[in-house]
Amino acid sequence: MKFKYARILFFLLFCASFFCANAQSDIGITGKIISSEDQQPVYGANITIDKKGVGTATNKSGNFALTIPGAYAKDTLKVSCIGYQTKHMAIADIKAGQNLNITLIKNTTDLKEVSVGYRDPAKIIAQALARVKVNYINHPHITRGFYRMYTANGKLPLELSEAVFDIYNFGYSDKRADLFKLIKARDGKNQRDFNSLELGQKPNNIFNYDVVNHLASSGFLSEKGMPLHKFEVMGIIDVNGEEAYEIDFKELPSVKEELTYRGKFYVDTKTYAFLYFDYGLSPSGLVEARAGNYVTKILMGIDGVDVALKNENIKVSYQKVGTKLVLQGVVGTDALDVKGIAQKYDYTADVRLNYQVTSVDTVQTESFDTQLGRHENINDHDSNGDEEYWNSFNILLADYNTEDVFNQIKATNTGTKLKDKFEVKEKKMDKDSVARLDALFKYYNDNEQFSGTVLVKEQGKIIYSKSYGYADKSKKTPANSHTVYNLGTTATTFTSVIINQLADEKKIDLHAPVKNYLADYKNGDVTIDQLLSNQSGIADYMANDSLRNLVTTKSYTLKDMVVNFCSDTLMFKSGTQFEYSNSNFAVLALVAQQVTGTSFATLLQDRIFTPLQMTDTYFGTSTGGEHQAAAYINNKPAPVYDFGNMAGSGGVWSSAEDMLKFHDALQGDKLLSKPAKAEMLRNRVEYKDYNAWYDYGWVTDKGFFTASTKHLISYQTGKDTGYYNMFARQEDNDNCVIILSNYGDFPRYDMTDLIFDILNEAPAKN
Repeated sequence: MKFKYARILFFLLFCASFFCANAQSDIGITGKIISSEDQQPVYGANITIDKKGVGTATNKSGNFALTIPGAYAKDTLKVSCIGYQTKHMAIADIKAGQNLNITLIKNTTDLKEVSVGYRDPAKIIAQALARVKVNYINHPHITRGFYRMYTANGKLPLELSEAVFDIYNFGYSDKRADLFKLIKARDGKNQRDFNSLELGQKPNNIFNYDVVNHLASSGFLSEKGMPLHKFEVMGIIDVNGEEAYEIDFKELPSVKEELTYRGKFYVDTKTYAFLYFDYGLSPSGLVEARAGNYVTKILMGIDGVDVALKNENIKVSYQKVGTKLVLQGVVGTDALDVKGIAQKYDYTADVRLNYQVTSVDTVQTESFDTQLGRHENINDHDSNGDEEYWNSFNILLADYNTEDVFNQIKATNTGTKLKDKFEVKEKKMDKDSVARLDALFKYYNDNEQFSGTVLVKEQGKIIYSKSYGYADKSKKTPANSHTVYNLGTTATTFTSVIINQLADEKKIDLHAPVKNYLADYKNGDVTIDQLLSNQSGIADYMANDSLRNLVTTKSYTLKDMVVNFCSDTLMFKSGTQFEYSNSNFAVLALVAQQVTGTSFATLLQDRIFTPLQMTDTYFGTSTGGEHQAAAYINNKPAPVYDFGNMAGSGGVWSSAEDMLKFHDALQGDKLLSKPAKAEMLRNRVEYKDYNAWYDYGWVTDKGFFTASTKHLISYQTGKDTGYYNMFARQEDNDNCVIILSNYGDFPRYDMTDLIFDILNEAPAKN
């Protein structure tokens, strides 16, 4: 008996060791894909396990992350993108945790001529439609997908939604409706700037992105849609290794009052399978969408808000799983005009949808119970979660830090609630400005939303000067009006003053090209005016992960900064768009340095700081001694770098009292003549992110602050590694608001709005 049990135990141990030895661990990899032609990132490249349905895609930086199931260790990794040669890699040669740098070679072949017999698009489309049952998976299968929808007004987040879900498809020629099962989701919506709207996806919308599986609702390949459009075969092109007909289509001129589309799609020349769609509403289709079709499709909760669809584009790709095709991914980009008088809405909301099929199960045949109705909003099912939320799933990497976006939305919503509560509380207070200001800052400090230094001037008199919290927590040093804070991009106001001084002295022509002053600068045709108003098209080096890492870890001269970080190919034609860029002000700083033969740091000192006796103000690395505030992010010490790298756009340190001296000098025209100051503060271009005008290094509010309906408010706000501030000026009444913090972001705009309301409210009559 003992021998029998021993033999069983040995057998069990042997089996356990056998399976452990042969079990394949999952392989987690990351990587970046670039183009061989210009070394630029390839956006939207697909990284899949060939014919297995497991995969992901690259973000705008060309980065991706993928977990390869151990069972596929002997398979092939396929890297593909429209316009590039497909690359295959043996998974066996890839190590877990490896970071892959993959270069794709562009297809250089032009469109091939199509033989006479196949120039008829109707015949090609008829063949493709007839062969859907043959070309695509035609039995029950389950696709798991990851979706992200991000809506923003410029850099201001409005809503971010993410979800993982399964779709049960009965087969591509089966008429039964797909089933939807939500696995996990999270959603954050900006209640201040997007309160009356909800952009969301319903299961029914998700299903319809699979054009081939929902031809009846496609709008251009349906029985109703095809007669409304003209189709044309352009030629034959390589699509991910397959030769395919490229077919362009657009609405017929005679068609009115119908949803029509423009775009192109690709059909395999051998199998007649639809491989890829790239389309959007036509101009007349957009008009119809404005009439309500788009709004009812995707927008919920509209209350006194007018929404117009400005632009729409959808890209849909398919992949082979085994020998049959199935959906691979969807990228959607929309632009919405949002207007609401009561809500002060007047902006463009850019909407980006990414939907990626991350796995396909062709073995599972059992259906599942759906958790959501076909027309129920996915965003309503928020599971909540932190930065490790998606650790166990294959997802698409975002083009931004999603956790920062969720945190920013959360902070905005918290600030909005606090503002609403304070306004109710304020109605019961005495009309005395000082008492109200004291109550306001105590309220935000008590709610742990603000710590730092405040200085407020009303009609030429300082009425409030107070500090909250520590300048340095480790030393228990309390903050005061002489505490020195990093000003971040508020430093652009000093750069603008210097450039306008030089223009007033006829040493610089504001409308001259930069090459007049920097002969060897790559983007020399850009003008001084375009730099000052952020219309140059020069990319912001701080918006590039790799460049930002270099700037915040090494030290550079101003000339090195301009040559190495401000000389990329222009993002757009100079003078045609607005895009804030630190690079613009670095170039301006170098121009000033070159024209005067004096270092930019010395120019700041000689032209502004010393004449105004700003004794707490300086440029560059830390020299503030006991007066300098230490910065904190999430109550932990913020990283420190060589702030001298930020010449022109940052790197300036100052106190509340010194910033008031700057305001007084501008108020009294001590730094610039009246005409030069007027030129500096003249509205140049819309700054839609903040419902404002951008001037020369300054921002003029259009409606973010209630007081702007009657008063002109010019301001600048900055941030840098834990330091945040607001510097706002109302010249007609000589009002000034200075708020400096070393504890991360605070409700700068809400607090400033409340302050100006207090300053501009008529005092109660006795």
